[in-house]
Amino acid sequence: PLYTALRDRVADAVIGARAYQLFTYANASRFLDGGTSGPEASLNKVFWSEYDIALHETALDLLGPDGESADTDWSEGYVFSLAGPIYAGTNEIQRDIIAERLLGLPKGRR
Repeated sequence: PLYTALRDRVADAVIGARAYQLFTYANASRFLDGGTSGPEASLNKVFWSEYDIALHETALDLLGPDGESADTDWSEGYVFSLAGPIYAGTNEIQRDIIAERLLGLPKGRR
């Protein structure tokens, strides 16, 4: 069971990397066609910041006790990833933008 759960997390990491790559390509194509960054940027920010944390947690679990050493890139990356949901507009604010501008939902109570 533990092996299966970790295997599933590795698979999720690979799938997430591919999804992020495709989303980035779509954004680049939009910019090359003269488009601008719209509310889709909020989707990108939320996805990336949460994916980054999950990726680093998975890597640290794969490395075992050695992964938590302060000397590893994965350990440093994990600490840095924790700031992702906060900087460049908190994920809570980004979700409000997604709800209002992409989904057309009314402004909710904050």
